[in-house]
Amino acid sequence: MFGFKSKLINATLAASFAIPLATAGMFTSAGSAQAAALTGSFHYNPYDNPSTDNLTTVNFSKSALTFLPDPGAVALSLQQGDFTAFKKAYIYGFNTNPFSGPVKFLDLGTTLNLPEPNGKDVLKLTSFGNASFSDQANGKATDVNITFQGFFEAADGSLSSADGYITLAILGGKNIVEKNYNDGLLQAASFTGLAATSVPEPTTILGLGAVGAVMAMSRRRKTQVTS
Repeated sequence: MFGFKSKLINATLAASFAIPLATAGMFTSAGSAQAAALTGSFHYNPYDNPSTDNLTTVNFSKSALTFLPDPGAVALSLQQGDFTAFKKAYIYGFNTNPFSGPVKFLDLGTTLNLPEPNGKDVLKLTSFGNASFSDQANGKATDVNITFQGFFEAADGSLSSADGYITLAILGGKNIVEKNYNDGLLQAASFTGLAATSVPEPTTILGLGAVGAVMAMSRRRKTQVTS
């Protein structure tokens, strides 16, 4: 793997995603009793353990992110707040253009002792930003930085608002990588990223509750159709 970091992007995002971790707060989520929403942050990067998983990579184009394997294992680092117990997660690909959320992005319902995703603690994206391109210092690779927003749905049904980013590292100079992107070509990359969650404001809680209600209705309809 080749080294990659965009110092300016990371410094800016790290400052913007700094959140208070002392108070989790309480609220009622759709279809559940009072539950404590998770707060905190973590970084994620490909999980390198050949005995259990292949190293996760990503194919990136203007229309989709496809992880290989999909879902792919990722390691968590620099965990803060309620995420300190999580060591490993699974990352899922999705269409980016057009983007239609919410979509599952990270399944954290797993630890090193539970190596499979279980759908209990999941980060779902509701928006996905535009790609920005920057040359790495060696001029041989390009960082593609994309921010996202969404919500974290915990095992107990509670919801937390979420922000974060993913940085894709692609071999080739910025002009070439950006042209390939605009032409819709598929490009192989490595990646890293950050996700941070916080207890939503009351108006945001209502919005997240509405999302949860729509998802619940969708599940019920599917059950009725198949039954």
